[in-house]
Amino acid sequence: MSHLRYAAAAALALASIVFLSGCVAEQSAFTDLRGDRESHDELPQLADYAYDEVEESTSRFVGEHDGTSLWLAQGLDGYRVCIVADAGDDGWIVGCGGGTTKISGLAGTFEVLPDHAPAPGGATQLSENVYAW
Repeated sequence: MSHLRYAAAAALALASIVFLSGCVAEQSAFTDLRGDRESHDELPQLADYAYDEVEESTSRFVGEHDGTSLWLAQGLDGYRVCIVADAGDDGWIVGCGGGTTKISGLAGTFEVLPDHAPAPGGATQLSENVYAW
């Protein structure tokens, strides 16, 4: 019976390592989220609820497009990537998704893609992972 418990514990440990490795690999697919965080990577002050799904300490500034400033960050769940678009005043939008995330609103239309994904047609590349229309 003790051999069975040992085998079950070993299988559970191995499954945990595989599962956690998948989480890390998912985030590593976004070059924009790597590197040291600097002061300009801080997210802007938005409505209280704006960052409910965003891990704010992981944000990285990725550029500007037509007066809209953009940041990427990890989602609180560790699986999603979030994009923050701020055009000032009330022109902002935040969206989180899996491998691909597309947002559209007063701040503009933007899409986040993992490294090496094909560029969307008609879009302007703003960073390694962010495109705008």
